[in-house]
Amino acid sequence: MSLTNLLRGLCVVLACWCAPPVTMAAEAAPSAPNLLRDGGFDGATAPAAACPGVSGQLAAAWSDNTCWNQQSKVRYELDESQARSGRSQKVVLSQGLFQLTQQLALQADWRYGLGVWVRSETPMVVKLSLRKNTAPYLEYGSRNLRTSAQWTYLSVSAFSNGLSDAEALQAVFIVSSATPGTLWMDSAVLTGARSNLVLPAAEVPPQFFGAHALHLINTKTALDDGKMGSLRIWDSERSQWNTIQPSRPKNGKRKYGWDALDDRVDSARDHQADVMMVIGGYAPSWASLNDGEPDDGSLRGASDANWSDETPKRAHWKTWVTDLVTRYKGSPLKYWEVWNEPNFGPKDDWCPDQQVCLSKMASGYRGTPEQLLALQNDAATIIKGIDPAAQIVSAGVSLYHREYLDYFLKIGGGKTADIIGYHIYVDGPPELLMPHILALRGLMRDHGVSDKPLWNTEGGVAQLGLELDPAWREAKARGLDLPRPFELGPAYLARSLIVAWASGMGRWYHYAWDGGHAWPSATSVIARGTNLAIDTTDGGVAYRQLVGWMVGKRMVAFESGQNGGLWQATLQDAAGKLSYIAWHPARTMDHPWSLKKPASVRTTCDLAGKCRSLASDAATVPLDFKPVYLSP
Repeated sequence: MSLTNLLRGLCVVLACWCAPPVTMAAEAAPSAPNLLRDGGFDGATAPAAACPGVSGQLAAAWSDNTCWNQQSKVRYELDESQARSGRSQKVVLSQGLFQLTQQLALQADWRYGLGVWVRSETPMVVKLSLRKNTAPYLEYGSRNLRTSAQWTYLSVSAFSNGLSDAEALQAVFIVSSATPGTLWMDSAVLTGARSNLVLPAAEVPPQFFGAHALHLINTKTALDDGKMGSLRIWDSERSQWNTIQPSRPKNGKRKYGWDALDDRVDSARDHQADVMMVIGGYAPSWASLNDGEPDDGSLRGASDANWSDETPKRAHWKTWVTDLVTRYKGSPLKYWEVWNEPNFGPKDDWCPDQQVCLSKMASGYRGTPEQLLALQNDAATIIKGIDPAAQIVSAGVSLYHREYLDYFLKIGGGKTADIIGYHIYVDGPPELLMPHILALRGLMRDHGVSDKPLWNTEGGVAQLGLELDPAWREAKARGLDLPRPFELGPAYLARSLIVAWASGMGRWYHYAWDGGHAWPSATSVIARGTNLAIDTTDGGVAYRQLVGWMVGKRMVAFESGQNGGLWQATLQDAAGKLSYIAWHPARTMDHPWSLKKPASVRTTCDLAGKCRSLASDAATVPLDFKPVYLSP
């Protein structure tokens, strides 16, 4: 999954209200000063946007942002008869979607509280969000609610940590829906206060650096070249359920082909790495079929290699989990992820836009969240009974579908999971990950699982939007040589990993060491016409350098862009010696940032592994968008 669809398909993303029927307990609005203008909708009025599909009257402090969607038909009214106090803003949505917005400037490194009271004639899915006002349109916090005829308070936290430039701090408060119906809203509020980043107390472990080796032939190479501490089994040749157990059991006898998975686990053991496997996904089609249906027939067509994205029958699921975990008890394979990238389906009541829920951004899981929870609970009971030391990882939810994670935790998905899984792909500035990850931690806190680790079980840099990159834009404005994708890709990968750790992400599983794709974060050169990894790319070298820079050290300080745009991690080793990783996202070496050299620094190393000694009288170190390592 890539952020590209998010950036290029804004209309689709903003219309994706695939949300659950969550009804939060009503609560009082915050008492801190309201940063919104006319949050009660009681002030002056103004006509709604002048376009064919939008009509009526708005509170003048608010704006409609619906005209870009030519399918929308929405009417606004100010209503005193259906208000909690004074007036309410009434919205009658006939088709398409609506967005009621208010633009504002955020303060850097703040935590914000968003809230609004809502009710509707018939159930509607309503979204409350605070997001960046320009591309990439990343949300700093959001939540969905299925409304009712009763006034209900919808609230969520958002974060501005790491937003270091004026453009990123230009945000928009949005109440929106794509469910036809009549909605009233009242007492919208935005409060804020300083938010101090709390860094992880532990040393960076080797296992933070994870990856996928898709092809069996490259498993050892990936572990050798990447120096990673963990592997994830997904999209893995001959190592998923459908290839390990392709045929339905006959006469009670089950036939498995374990050899490829055995080889992967053995390679991990040889390299002192651990292994996480996605148990579901790639389920053999027979596991979802009725016993009387043709054996081993694919539900998706012959080209799909005998696998199904339907929910497997629980009896087959339990047997598969039992046999799998029994075989690998005591091995490096001790982390079990339940599924890969679930999302709401088009038949779910809380998915009002079927096209979005059927889109390619959706996952290959067709069951309900409740069915997924039953699969997780079954797996947890079986796995803990066989191997109490094993860990359960909740299904890795794509960043496009954060509302799914919110709902899954709401129905109890965090209770039997030891670790919360998530997927982040980057093609905007990696520094924007910080508020996104903090918002995820906020959702976890809301559902009582803030004490559990959060892992990016699949991620990378899929594509780059050059026009969104600060260094590219700055160089273009100054008439300098422009950074190229093959230079930005390794830098984005490194910056993503550093920011993720600082923000509280416990692991990052790079996808994929041997993907054979032309992604900017590709880490291996694949021999033409084969799947064999024959060399390491600049991205792979950068990944390996970062392992050497960070593993075994604690991050004791982190500068997140507030000092003129400088980003700097201060690391401390077991002996107390300090080292630093620093970069400036908006600079190139034709126009570098001058970093005042820390007194103890004698050597600098770059992502290509080239190191140089600094002159004894050097006062500054030049920085650009590529992180450098500064050490004694």
